[in-house]
Amino acid sequence: MEVDEARWLALERRSGETLRAALERSLREAIVGGALREGVRLPGSRALAGALGVSRGVVSDAYGQLEAQGFLETRRRAAPVVAATAVRAEQPPPREPAALAPRYDLTPTTPDVTQFPLNRWLAAAQRAARRAGPLALDYREPRGERVLREALADHLGRTRGVIADREQIVIVQGTAQGVDLLLRLLRARGARRLAVEDPSHTTQHERARLHGFELVARPVDRDGMVVAGLDADAVLVTPAHQFPTGSVLSGERRRELLAWGGLVIEDDYDAEFRYDREPVRALQGLAPDRVVQLGTVSKTLAPALRLGWIVAPPDLADEAARTKRLLDDFTPALDQLALAEFLTSGHYGRHLRRTRAVYRKRRDALIAALRQHLPELQIEGVAAGVHLVLRLPDGTDDAALAAEAAAAGIGVPPLSAFRLEPSDEAGLVIGYGRLHESAVEPAAQALAAVIRASG
Repeated sequence: MEVDEARWLALERRSGETLRAALERSLREAIVGGALREGVRLPGSRALAGALGVSRGVVSDAYGQLEAQGFLETRRRAAPVVAATAVRAEQPPPREPAALAPRYDLTPTTPDVTQFPLNRWLAAAQRAARRAGPLALDYREPRGERVLREALADHLGRTRGVIADREQIVIVQGTAQGVDLLLRLLRARGARRLAVEDPSHTTQHERARLHGFELVARPVDRDGMVVAGLDADAVLVTPAHQFPTGSVLSGERRRELLAWGGLVIEDDYDAEFRYDREPVRALQGLAPDRVVQLGTVSKTLAPALRLGWIVAPPDLADEAARTKRLLDDFTPALDQLALAEFLTSGHYGRHLRRTRAVYRKRRDALIAALRQHLPELQIEGVAAGVHLVLRLPDGTDDAALAAEAAAAGIGVPPLSAFRLEPSDEAGLVIGYGRLHESAVEPAAQALAAVIRASG
């Protein structure tokens, strides 16, 4: 390999330094620092002298000194080559090799991104961008694009029973930012104790702790979160489809929660996917003055879009918009416009109907396979979302079992990983979003083999 003339070399003389010394030092630093690696052929003395505007003797002397020091190898009538030297800049420690992707990916929080209607999305984005014109590329309203907020107000009212106008909606970059933003506002208002379902999503626990909240663990059973005795400043719940247990907050507990009187943050993360009946309506529609609804397209379209929303009481929505500006100004406008086009054109609804059929088929196949290969174990969770729970005998070390499954090429988390407080209840939280129908049977067989071998 040969360097290109002297474009790689910055020759700067220090105080009291001769040209020859400056060139020798610059070359040595380039070799020691790794910019000039072993085997690189340097320009001949005549070529380098011409490129640097120095005499050929200066270059020849510098090359000679570096050869004597062991940095260069020279041969008669040949350009010098960087030698194999032991002196190099300190190298960072080698990275751990990336973990191999599991043969069967049963991650419970992931949709099948291959279902994303890319061509329709790109077409919608083009149409929306043309209509909006160059102004869509300028700084935008932190609350979000008006056309999207209007489309969401209509869509959420029809499908989720949400009561809101466009001014109560703030567009955010997914549920993650929505939760983070709300926690900031609550802390500014003096909130200190946040109640969360136990088990629940661990990243929500981490965000709350990051903002200085004391977490109040609330047990979950077949009727959802236990409300009796709730003592906190606010509560974060997944009432339509509890994560990870898959239960639904019962009517009685919904009434209890709304009678409690504190602020309720409703994470409506996958309510669009219910397979046996219409999904339970949003809590927000029953108490829009005390419930904040969080929504996202991460499950319905794709996580990488980073599009979500907050539906909040007017005063909280105003605060959220001001805080959103301080965080990142606004969510990318062209993506917002594309989603608005998707909603108003009917593409979103058609996509949901298609993907519901896909996920329902996968869920049915997975349940049938688990019942065949592990008939003694109970399957829990309503027919919704992209995950279910396979219960293990109480006292089972489900974390150890999940590690054994990982060693066998099966990626599946234990139920205990989502808990705040220890429990004898054990299980595996199995996602089927990315489990193609053709892989359901072999995945169930492989998982059954691991479970039987561990018992």
